[in-house]
Amino acid sequence: MSDEEVEKTGGCLCGAVRYAFTGDAELGVQCYCLDCQKISGAGNLPQYVIKRARLTLLGQPTVHRRKSAAGNDLEIAFCPDCGSPIYKATSMAQDLIMLTVGTLDDPSMFSPTHKPYQQTRQPWDES
Repeated sequence: MSDEEVEKTGGCLCGAVRYAFTGDAELGVQCYCLDCQKISGAGNLPQYVIKRARLTLLGQPTVHRRKSAAGNDLEIAFCPDCGSPIYKATSMAQDLIMLTVGTLDDPSMFSPTHKPYQQTRQPWDES
């Protein structure tokens, strides 16, 4: 069975929102923008980027919409029960969805290939 056929899964802390997808990441992003710092509550937000069409959601996240610091439309999905950030999407790449790495059942599959917004990286974030 190829990697494209193997189902990968993840979900929030309480299990109310789960997801599944097949295939590998389009990108591995470790973003240091101020929006991602707020979403993660940390110095960066690791994201496993896949094609939106490959994602199957189980459960209904709460979606917050806003303009990013760069002026793009952002869609941020959280578990309505525990508050875990599940994914982020942007108008800049409408066919992609950025799963928060910490919600993957196997986060060890993540490998950052892009580390944008280094200019807003916090001096204490050594990642």
